[in-house]
Amino acid sequence: MDPSLLPQLGVAGALVIVVGYLLHANHRLMTTNRSDRADYLKALAAREAAHAAELTALRARFAEVEKRLGEVEDELDRERDRRRAAEDIAAAVRRHT
Repeated sequence: MDPSLLPQLGVAGALVIVVGYLLHANHRLMTTNRSDRADYLKALAAREAAHAAELTALRARFAEVEKRLGEVEDELDRERDRRRAAEDIAAAVRRHT
């Protein structure tokens, strides 16, 4: 392109040149970063798999804690029933003596 023609292009011509340059630069950037992106996606997939494994382990642990909590609540209920029964017996003995 002849530099003497630049004044005749006007604003529209300058915009076409700038947009063309930006498209070319973007294409060059995307092709050079493609391998970096592949590495990133591979690392991301590995981290997601590890995260899923951690979540599975935590869910299993949480289920065990819920089970144990249910057992403790049942034991507490039985202890309360025994205490109430003992208090009822003691009250009955006090009334009859």
